[in-house]
Amino acid sequence: MRPKRAKAYKKVMQFYQQNYSFREPYQILVSPEFVLEGAAKKIDIVKALEEVVGGRVRLFISHCGIRDVRTEGPHRDSAIATSKQFEKRRCPHRTPIAGAECTGEIVGPTNQHNYCVATQDDELRKKLRKISGMPLIHISHSVVVLEPVPKQAKEESRDQVQVKMGLPELERKMIKTVKTKARDAKAALAPRKHSKNKKGKGPKGPNPLSVQKSKKTKVAAKKTTGTKRPRDETQDGGAPSAKKHVSAANSS
Repeated sequence: MRPKRAKAYKKVMQFYQQNYSFREPYQILVSPEFVLEGAAKKIDIVKALEEVVGGRVRLFISHCGIRDVRTEGPHRDSAIATSKQFEKRRCPHRTPIAGAECTGEIVGPTNQHNYCVATQDDELRKKLRKISGMPLIHISHSVVVLEPVPKQAKEESRDQVQVKMGLPELERKMIKTVKTKARDAKAALAPRKHSKNKKGKGPKGPNPLSVQKSKKTKVAAKKTTGTKRPRDETQDGGAPSAKKHVSAANSS
C-alpha cells in the first residue's frame, strides 16, 4: 500500500476510535459478494483488510452469506476456502435471504456492535452511509478501499465535543453559521484555476535538433554563399577605372 493512502486510512480509523469507541481487533462483517470479488481478483482478503484498518481484525460472515458463497460460480472453490477463515455470525433467518440484505439487518439502525462492513453491494453501502460511525470497505480495480469519513459524521462529532464543553445550543448554532460564512467567503475569494488547453493525443513530431538536414538544402546554401558579386566596369558615375586607362595608353 502507498504511504499516502495508508496515512489517510490511519486518520479515518483514528476518527472512529476517538468518536465511536472502535477498538482492536476490529470486527468486520463481510458480505458474500465481497468474498466472491476477492476470489475473482485473487486478493488475500484477511491480509488486505488488516492493512486497510491498520490492525488486528475479526472477520464475520452470516449463515445466509455462506449460502450465497456456496452457490455455483466460476470462483466458488476459492471463495469457499476463504470464507472458512471467517467466524460464523448467527442471523435470525430460518429461511435464508440474500447475503447483502442479511448483513444490513445484522448491523441494525445504529451499528451497536461497532462493525466495519466489507461489501460490494451498492444499495447496501448507500443505506449504511446514513448510519453515523459506519466504516465501509469495498474492492475497486483489484484494490481494497476504505471509504472516507462522511461529512454528517464529522458534524455530529463536533456537536458532541461542544456539548461536552458545556456550550449552550444557541451558541453552538452561532459558531456553526460563522464557520459556514467564513468557508463560503474563502471559497469566493479563492482564485479560480483556469483549465489549460491540453494538447490532443496523437503522434508527436520529431525533435528538430536530431533530424538530419536534407542534401538539397545544403547544396542550395553553398551556392548562395559561394557566388561572388560581379565588379562594375565603371566607378564613380560611369568613369573608367585607372588600370584600364593605363593599359589602353601603353597599347597605343
